[in-house]
Amino acid sequence: MNDETKVGVVQHWNDARAFGIVRVGDRSSLERYFLHVSKIKSGTATPAPGMIVRFQIAPAAKAGQLPQAIDADIDVQSKPLSNDGGVK
Repeated sequence: MNDETKVGVVQHWNDARAFGIVRVGDRSSLERYFLHVSKIKSGTATPAPGMIVRFQIAPAAKAGQLPQAIDADIDVQSKPLSNDGGVK
């Protein structure tokens, strides 16, 4: 595990499967991390696209997968995106 804290944005969230993808950097950035609901600290919000996440990094579970976002805090003050891609 890396002690560096990353800050990213929820790019995609699947409520039914309880996971999503967090992007670090601008929209063209390829720096992405897998986030499972079990890796979110208790007391923070349920993620939605557009919300800000602070997290630590763990290696991918299997070869070919994204590295994992762990010990994640969802910024409850950040604004999720609406279905049309705008801020709610």
